Amino acid sequence: MNIAVFISGTGTNLKALLDAKKENYFKSDIVIVVSNKNAAGLDFAREFNVDTLVSKDDEEIIKCLKSKNVDLIVLAGFLPKISKRIINEFTIVNIHPSLLPKYGGKGCYGIHVHEKVFANKEKTSGATVHFVNEKLDDGDILLQRSVDISNCKSEEEIAKKVLKIEHGILKDAIKKLEESSCAR
Repeated sequence: MNIAVFISGTGTNLKALLDAKKENYFKSDIVIVVSNKNAAGLDFAREFNVDTLVSKDDEEIIKCLKSKNVDLIVLAGFLPKISKRIINEFTIVNIHPSLLPKYGGKGCYGIHVHEKVFANKEKTSGATVHFVNEKLDDGDILLQRSVDISNCKSEEEIAKKVLKIEHGILKDAIKKLEESSCAR
């Protein structure tokens, strides 16, 4: 598969995927990294000689992805809601920092998820890789992994534990998709 990774921030999940590819953990190629802004994570793409595109224009993004023969889009910390047009054109998976369906939807991203988890005194949290549809954090779950957070004293401690889970589950999701040929 040819993969496009979409990011908006530091790109730690992108870095985990690039490292996994370098170690031949999965066969697919990351052919483009797309961001809605000049995100710090784009530096990882450049470091691994992967092309980048900074754009908010659906037409430009779709044209670029088609020129790269993209089979799968991986949302790895991409904040804008994906348009119906892109959803209809590509198979898309998203990494979410909670055990969906808990703590998903509007406003539930990044530290905001962990604040809610902490406030509700949850004993476990984790990460979910799910297919993207038109509703936020609503698509079918591909993989989910949990972690014990009962000893965490802050949202930041939860975030650190969950991020480790995210890095592993995202590369496992790609491998699972390769094995099942779920991507278009």
